[in-house]
Amino acid sequence: MDLELPGEDHPKRPAIRAWFEAHPRPSGRDLAQAGFVVPHWPTPWGLAADAEVQLIVDQEMKRAGVSPPRNPVAVNNCAQSLLTHGTEAHRERFLWPALAGEEIWCMLFSEPSGGSDLGALRTVARRDGDHYVVKGHKIWTSLAHKATVGILVARTQPDLPKHQGLSQFLLDMDSPGITIRPIIDMSAHENEYNEVFLDEVRIPADRLLGKEGEGWALSMTQLQTERVALSRPGAIWGHGPSARELVEGLAEIGALDDGALRDEAAQIYVEGEILRLLAYRALSDRMNARTPGPEGAIHKMLAAPHGQRVVELAKRAQGPRGMTAGERPFPSQLGDGTDPYDDWDHAFWFSPAVTLGVGTQEILKNVVAERVLGLPRDVDPTARTPWSETKR
Repeated sequence: MDLELPGEDHPKRPAIRAWFEAHPRPSGRDLAQAGFVVPHWPTPWGLAADAEVQLIVDQEMKRAGVSPPRNPVAVNNCAQSLLTHGTEAHRERFLWPALAGEEIWCMLFSEPSGGSDLGALRTVARRDGDHYVVKGHKIWTSLAHKATVGILVARTQPDLPKHQGLSQFLLDMDSPGITIRPIIDMSAHENEYNEVFLDEVRIPADRLLGKEGEGWALSMTQLQTERVALSRPGAIWGHGPSARELVEGLAEIGALDDGALRDEAAQIYVEGEILRLLAYRALSDRMNARTPGPEGAIHKMLAAPHGQRVVELAKRAQGPRGMTAGERPFPSQLGDGTDPYDDWDHAFWFSPAVTLGVGTQEILKNVVAERVLGLPRDVDPTARTPWSETKR
């Protein structure tokens, strides 16, 4: 790893710091139009920034006490696809509200019958004049109940093999025919996930993202971006408590006096530092213009069970008291209330989901086995068969 982080004397830092001093309470639109939400994007959306300037923007934003708009599906996953596959009308209509956090996005990918096999989805989009007519059922859709825009993957060419006949659409989530039902989890917080039913939903043909049949390639790019984004050291999706905070908290309550617990905490701490170094290595690769590989799958495969171990040990150290709502394990780590994942209770109850969402551990192990270790691919007898025949 060849990494030299930008110092206080970096020539780009003064101008960025001066902007935040001149805008002490910037709106999401202010941040977006200044290029600070996605600084690595080209102008006018970003600053065409290299990795060093991206890091400086992040540091100066934290220094100013400013939080960027929270719109993870748009910023971390899908909106960048509009730069390369969208039309100019798509970019003008959708990008500024997305980057400003004014329109929340969701991803309509997973289906009840497909499991982790996205290529087996059954939602069909049939061309009807100037519209596509969509019928299907999606599940585990984060933020669908709050979203204005949905990125929908549907089958437009059923006579092609399952990975070739998919397309993506920009869907208005208030369209007639859409029904959203919440999936209530055991975290005792507002639901994040939903079922979405699409019954003869009409989408204008000009909302097709890219060309018909490009849906699989677009989806894989978007999911890989998400896996990298969710691989920071925080326990839940890269957010919230980390192994460092775990060890600090255990020391605070005297739990490290137990030798066996102390050894377990040390192992988890080492895992957290490895994840931190992997994140720095990814940053180093970008700073040195190295072509990224399948590291997103590796990061997520390591980060998800690590996060579960972080929150499980924190709760176990509390004993029976840890199962009582509101009994947070470490008095000095209560969070500021802006991010539910900063709450140890919520992180613990939510943690079973992290080895399932954004690719199950089994899928990620297959990716690493095939693309890193060069092992034979999983046998899929339906991969080259027209989807309409496999359905029969």
